[in-house]
Amino acid sequence: MRFLARRGLSALRATALAGVVVVNLIASGCAQADPSVAAYVGTSRITQQQVDDAVEGVSTILQEGQQVSHSAIVNAMIHGLIAEKVATANKVTITDGERDAVIKNSNLAGLLTVPKGRPVAYDLADQQIVSGKIGSEAYLAAVSDQQVTLNPRFGVLDPTQKLIITDKSASLAEPAPTQP
Repeated sequence: MRFLARRGLSALRATALAGVVVVNLIASGCAQADPSVAAYVGTSRITQQQVDDAVEGVSTILQEGQQVSHSAIVNAMIHGLIAEKVATANKVTITDGERDAVIKNSNLAGLLTVPKGRPVAYDLADQQIVSGKIGSEAYLAAVSDQQVTLNPRFGVLDPTQKLIITDKSASLAEPAPTQP
């Protein structure tokens, strides 16, 4: 009798353990979120390390007291990848010479000599170049068609323009009302 009771308890534990494993597998399979990824543009990833490197690079050309917005860097990187995808889809070639020409006449010219900052400058230039080659309306339409997933710690992404909305939160919680 004791043998059957132990056997039943073991079977119950095994079933419970299997249930926990299945729930964990389902939950992990549903999440595309990787904490080291700032955003996904289609299947391309923008990693936190890339963002940190870009912030470090852009910071080198700032004046004392100025700061770099991580959200602005992520926006530039997202739109750089979008411009690259739109260029590829429209058979548009972008050269470093074209990028340099766009950047050298802007306040980002200093980034051309900063290895960690140059990719951000090129991302911004790519948007301008591709938009100029295919037309701004076609470019904006292509931008809104892109699949972009933003890590919630950076905020909320406008679904049409693919820009981070700074006055919104990705949090599910709302602040408690204040007591008078």
